Amino acid sequence: MGLGSLPEWFTACAEVLAVCTALFLPQYRAYRDRKESLARMRRVTKGMLAALVDERQARPSADPAQLESAQELELYLRVSFFVLSEAREIALRGQVERLYRRLVGPAPDLAALRREVAAL
Repeated sequence: MGLGSLPEWFTACAEVLAVCTALFLPQYRAYRDRKESLARMRRVTKGMLAALVDERQARPSADPAQLESAQELELYLRVSFFVLSEAREIALRGQVERLYRRLVGPAPDLAALRREVAAL
């Protein structure tokens, strides 16, 4: 039995690569999409928290729950509770919610919270 010609070997290798691509490309794309989604969520929540810290600092006597940035962030947290399924996104949501609760609480340490938001 012969080993076959070079074109047959080339065709066999190309078929194996095509099958590997068909099997693993969707998984890689899903992984990349999840990673981008987490980065986007991190940017959005970080911006919303920073806006709340700024607004809380600019209006210290106002009711924190009535601030526009607090209402937007609370709405985002409510919606994300039903939408998120990825463990890392759920963990990030938990961190953001803890920071939010501290920000709308009585007499928050805004400088410490600003550092925590920056480290997020």
